[in-house]
Amino acid sequence: MAQERAGRTVKVSVSLDKDDVAALKRRAKESCGGNLSAAFAEAAKWIRQREARRRLIDKLGGPTLTPDSASAIDVEQQGGPRYEPTKLRRKTAA
Repeated sequence: MAQERAGRTVKVSVSLDKDDVAALKRRAKESCGGNLSAAFAEAAKWIRQREARRRLIDKLGGPTLTPDSASAIDVEQQGGPRYEPTKLRRKTAA
């Protein structure tokens, strides 16, 4: 049962797979100074972003991206390598 907390937070109790908890704890240690609540908040933010993306795609007429293109966008949003088109070679005059 949820318990009201000061400000905008709500205390909840969840049951998770041990491996999922371990992954969240690793993420908390790496990016949130060990704050597990911050790691959960980060995951919730990611979910909200994905939901907003789906709503936008639906509003624009439905999905037109291939799964590969969607994966490339996810990688870029996470700060991964960006797509760089190959440079065309100019033919020299004979």
